[in-house]
Amino acid sequence: MRLADQNARHADGAHQGRLASMALAPGLFLVCLAGILSQPYLGLSTFWPANAFMLGMLVRFPGANRLSVWLNCALAFFLADLLMGTSLVRNLTLNGGNLATVATACYLLRPLSQYDRILKGRKSTIHVLRAILVASLVAGMFGIFANPLLFGGSSKEGFLFWTATEMVNYVTFLPVLLTLPRATAWKVVAARQWIARSNPRNLLPLLALIGSIAGAVLVGGRPGAALFPIPALLWCALAYDLFLTACVSLGFALWTLFALRTGLMWSPTELAARSDVISVRLGVSLVALTPIAVGSVVAARNDLLQRYRLLADYDPLTNLRNRRAFLDAGGAALDRSLDAGQSAAVMMLDLDHFKSINDQYGHRAGDEVLAAFASTLKNLVRAQDVVGRLGGEEFAVVLPDCTLVDAGAIAERINSALRSGPVGLEDGRSIQTTVSIGVHVERSEPNLENALGLADAALYHAKHNGRNRFEISSKASLASAAA
Repeated sequence: MRLADQNARHADGAHQGRLASMALAPGLFLVCLAGILSQPYLGLSTFWPANAFMLGMLVRFPGANRLSVWLNCALAFFLADLLMGTSLVRNLTLNGGNLATVATACYLLRPLSQYDRILKGRKSTIHVLRAILVASLVAGMFGIFANPLLFGGSSKEGFLFWTATEMVNYVTFLPVLLTLPRATAWKVVAARQWIARSNPRNLLPLLALIGSIAGAVLVGGRPGAALFPIPALLWCALAYDLFLTACVSLGFALWTLFALRTGLMWSPTELAARSDVISVRLGVSLVALTPIAVGSVVAARNDLLQRYRLLADYDPLTNLRNRRAFLDAGGAALDRSLDAGQSAAVMMLDLDHFKSINDQYGHRAGDEVLAAFASTLKNLVRAQDVVGRLGGEEFAVVLPDCTLVDAGAIAERINSALRSGPVGLEDGRSIQTTVSIGVHVERSEPNLENALGLADAALYHAKHNGRNRFEISSKASLASAAA
């Protein structure tokens, strides 16, 4: 069962890689057009997201990193400039630099783990920043000869301006692409966004950022005004998930560069020298990187805590709650159901003749039977039910808002599922298994230990009466008759 799940995930990843390969070049063409249409400095677009877009797609979908895809992307770069009337020399020079920077960053990011690629490792930001810095320096090297050749400027100015511009573009756009949730997670992301919109407290960091930006504008672009939003950006990094943090950082960078371009915060006389423009661009890139770095560390910490929580609360063989976690979650579910005036069912389940399976087929086969039964059990109960492995071949389920009739139907469904066919082992053998179930329905006493004891007594009767069946506890039967 677990092997099938892995194969399904692998096939899904391969399918997404094929889709990315098909969509990358057309998407890059559109992004190039958007960049070209923005007003240029020295003939270069003020904001050029195309390189970051291509790199982000190649990093997120390694299967797309093929020669044919690279050739299509090169064609997309060339056609976008050709469509906008760019000369052949300028077209080849600029896009040669674009492809060289993407190739450099892609080569440096290729050895990273999957966690680092999505910025969820402890040192992810450092690794990605190294790749960005080297790729930006490669762009600067192109600027050394491209600036005099195409724009009549100096080589030094071309190196500094191209390096700074490339760094800003990567730092602001790439984290959004690297942290973009996969298609299967968009429903979760949408739910989180809905919760954020419905809870005013979750909007406070964003409102603080907007207020700090407004304050920076009000002081008229004085020295240090661009740094006003840093505390709010850090608050966003601590309050939001990594993808939303990257989006906030992108919004801040876009706004700052817009203010630079329109003179909203700095007048043209204040930034008359090209070195001043370069300084502001580098400052923007470093400020935009700050919340990403913090958010990456927070995400790595949260993932580590989640793994520890899984190790503490879940049985590694069956991926069900262990006894302690089951008693906590099941007790809470029982309390909620009874507080709402609803009955709740408790089941104890025990695989029949499990010791004989271990003796005849080996403990590895026994583990496979336990894992297969756990998977079957999870699929047959309801989404709100709490399932756990208490130890050995013994399992338990708490079914909130469940009547005696409903509990009996679910128990019969479980028995029938195991009778319907054997469990297939990895070595090709198969084992026919059955399960005995004891059921208790509780209507008044919110004590899970007592309810489990009554269900266990019913399980004993199921074993005594021939196994491969379920029995209802006597107290549940009497209560049902009285009702």
